[in-house]
Amino acid sequence: MQNAAYVMPFEVTGALPAPVAATLRRLRAVLPAQADAAQAMLSRLLAPLAESVWPEMAWRFSSLTNTGVPVEFAWTTREAAVRWTAEVAAPETDDGERLAIAARALDWPLDSPSADLAMWFEHQRDCRLKFGAWASARHGDGTAIKLYADLPSGRLPAAWQGRHPVLNSTLLFWRMAGVNPDGSVEFYARTHDLDLSGLASLARTVLGDATPMMSQLATLMPGSDLPRPSGLSLALSANGEPRALTWFTFAKAIYRDDAQVASVLRGFGQGVSAQVYAALASGPDDGRWRHGMIGVGGDIAGNAWVQCGVRPT
Repeated sequence: MQNAAYVMPFEVTGALPAPVAATLRRLRAVLPAQADAAQAMLSRLLAPLAESVWPEMAWRFSSLTNTGVPVEFAWTTREAAVRWTAEVAAPETDDGERLAIAARALDWPLDSPSADLAMWFEHQRDCRLKFGAWASARHGDGTAIKLYADLPSGRLPAAWQGRHPVLNSTLLFWRMAGVNPDGSVEFYARTHDLDLSGLASLARTVLGDATPMMSQLATLMPGSDLPRPSGLSLALSANGEPRALTWFTFAKAIYRDDAQVASVLRGFGQGVSAQVYAALASGPDDGRWRHGMIGVGGDIAGNAWVQCGVRPT
């Protein structure tokens, strides 16, 4: 039973914390169908949190955001869409159970060989995990789902070890994998020693041409070199062929405050994408950082983009 003296840090309406519901209302003015689809999925995914035996923790336990709210929205100049990542179980749930819960919550297509999650379940079995798993979706022309799977002790599953030279780098500590239903995977790593020249070299190795990505980075980052540590992600097809490379860091590592981040990012978006960013970033200032990870990406087709996670307010 909830302690009578406990005060909820924010109102919860149904299964949605007030900051999440407010963000979706703003997004609905820009992408109505996409915001409605996101609300339906998030309401279903977050429903177990409303039944938590730890109500004082249910809406503030997540490592997704700096305040613990269990949803983070994301924005990218690559497309106009509603993107989110969310917890799928109450805080008392064992982290080892979260991957299966996330798969069920997303109606993961288990009958497809390319979408088989067996290796990910096995990889996490009997291991100490940081977060277990998160569910994610992108609502654009349609809905695309993704599972984020914890990588215990920085290890890759055996089936992916050595599939690309970057995966063998001793400079990278692998943190998680974003698994897609088509069997493609995006691996996320932390690195302490990466500098601009090293990133350019990696971009050439993965993408063939580093120029689009490094040019985009030069306009985003105010400093003369990369902050340390920072992060990288490598997106690979189901066959292990490179698709994209992304560099990222915490926004607070390179900007003074949220206002400075917003002034920079407003210069990148165009059209509906710019409106999506405005909807995400225009919530009330609660005195805490709202921008999370910020970065740039490039793909093998020569495209480059800016992206950022935004905590709902």
